[in-house]
Amino acid sequence: MLTPLPDKARRVLVGASAVTTVIATLCLAALLPGIFAATRAAEASAAPAQSSSADPDPAQTPAETSPAGPRNVVLLLADDLDWPLFEATPELQGLRAQGTTLSNFVVTDSLCCPSRTSLLRSQYVHNHRVKSNVPRTKGGWETFYRLNRQRSCLPTWLSASGISTALVGKYLNGFPGDQPSTYVPPGWDHFVTTVNGAIAYKGYGYELSTNGQLTRPPDFLNDRLTADALDWISRTHGPFYLQFSSFLPHTPSPASPADVGHNAGAKAPRPPSFNALNRNDVPWLSRLPAIKPARQAVLDRAWARRMDSARSFARSVTAIIDALRQKGVLDSTLVVIASDNGYHVGTHRMETGKQSPFREDTVVPAVVIGSGAQPGTTIDAMTSMIDLAPTFAAWLGASVPSYADGRDLLPLIGNPGMPWRTGVLTEHFNGAEPGDPDYSEAEAPPYRTLRTKDWLLVHYQQADALYNLREDPYEMTNVYDATPQRTVRMLQRQLRALTDCAGATCRVADSMPVPPAPGPSVPAPTPAPSVDAVPGMSPSPSSTGSSSQPSASQAPGPSG
Repeated sequence: MLTPLPDKARRVLVGASAVTTVIATLCLAALLPGIFAATRAAEASAAPAQSSSADPDPAQTPAETSPAGPRNVVLLLADDLDWPLFEATPELQGLRAQGTTLSNFVVTDSLCCPSRTSLLRSQYVHNHRVKSNVPRTKGGWETFYRLNRQRSCLPTWLSASGISTALVGKYLNGFPGDQPSTYVPPGWDHFVTTVNGAIAYKGYGYELSTNGQLTRPPDFLNDRLTADALDWISRTHGPFYLQFSSFLPHTPSPASPADVGHNAGAKAPRPPSFNALNRNDVPWLSRLPAIKPARQAVLDRAWARRMDSARSFARSVTAIIDALRQKGVLDSTLVVIASDNGYHVGTHRMETGKQSPFREDTVVPAVVIGSGAQPGTTIDAMTSMIDLAPTFAAWLGASVPSYADGRDLLPLIGNPGMPWRTGVLTEHFNGAEPGDPDYSEAEAPPYRTLRTKDWLLVHYQQADALYNLREDPYEMTNVYDATPQRTVRMLQRQLRALTDCAGATCRVADSMPVPPAPGPSVPAPTPAPSVDAVPGMSPSPSSTGSSSQPSASQAPGPSG
């Protein structure tokens, strides 16, 4: 564990690290391949390592805000919560006034198990190698276990430093797999999750393991999990880490009895990309048919259910924050509200689901409360799911292994103008298969993306797409062929570097120079609540054209 520095020394270190980061970016870019190879070899040890006090990476700089007494971390993680739904839920949208919003928080894969593994390991998907939700396509809990990822991940790092840890809710897809239902992974002092597969998404009929003891509670799952989290908070003394992982609002989007039907008649948002054919785009996207009015009505009903479900998740968030306040530990607790991935409803002619490279699926809500976060502020720097574990470890005084790809967010939150990364990586190797609740017929082929403030570069196996986010914030026009080749090559170079990076080299690759995009600087589209989210008031534009969509009597496919 690092010895805390005096305030003056920390300010000097922050300034020095900023200069060092610029020099490292310019001087080491040419050495990336060799550095990557060396780091990958070192990563094989996978044992927690103590950070060096001379580390020039600004992500490793101690936070300016250091409250006295034990520190705690609470992660409130939704399942498939997108920005439009977050903003349409008043209880969630109101959280932005309490802390700092990360408006460019990007997931490593818009699919549950790869994303959650990135959270636990602080690694991009190509490094942790859990590439899907099921073992057959190199993913799921069984792959996580087979690769021994459970032996070194966030809970084991924290436990080694004397931090009490709790997981309440969804863990990794396919758990417990070949292990007994009573199995508790290393590092968790309190471990509560379901053990009978996808039935948990329905909210009822689940089997619950509480530290290896199996029960079948009759109450709504999210309510049961919330009660357990509140009880654990009341009994636990800091420092502690609580990961409350709700199954909401994942399809079929169940809700607490108090919230069912609350948003009946609500209509899905109609941004410019809704039911729109992208221009000059790649074949898989260009082939999607227009969504007929009858199907749009089905999407609206799905959206209304998602609003009910998000409201139930918001109840949990409010209850847990209130419990921290009543216990008198809220001021010393870092609270993060986020989602494992996003979700689309009708945008780009995609009905419902995720796994696409577009903003709806890969840029997710993230709000940080505490640790010097200024209420009501927004940071648009590029942040990632891989940053959560290093941030939590820094706040709690735990060591982070050298294999970690991410950055500590605390210095950025305290100083939003500091030098930071220029781009982040999202990878999608293996999609969901029929029978998986996340399966969708209109699914993107495997891809890798570089997302910066100005650009979205998507590399598919057969083609590339590029979107100028200054002029095209809804990502509707592929300008790959119309963009100067020097700009394209610079973006491709950074994407390749991130694709090959591991550990510290990721913090070089993510800071490579990025060419500015032409056009006005425009905020990312995170629409505030409007008539689109008010029951019975949203227009429902019709579309024409043939469609091979299922009949209107069918619910949207199980693509949540």
